[in-house]
Amino acid sequence: MAKFFRGDKRRREMDRKRRSEEKQRRLQMRRDMRARGLDPDVVDAEGNPLPQREGDDAAASGDDTDGDNGAA
Repeated sequence: MAKFFRGDKRRREMDRKRRSEEKQRRLQMRRDMRARGLDPDVVDAEGNPLPQREGDDAAASGDDTDGDNGAA
């Protein structure tokens, strides 16, 4: 049994609370954007289009070179 208090539990609780509050803010911001008719995955909070990420073209198009989609 530890004789000295290290503060780890208190720090963990504060970190958990901070992460939860940040998540709630992010979720509320995304809800507000959707209510204004903006897609949060495509535009930022001001309504400006987000830059295309590298590699999204291949993932979005489902690029399959042999065309059988993995079916045997």
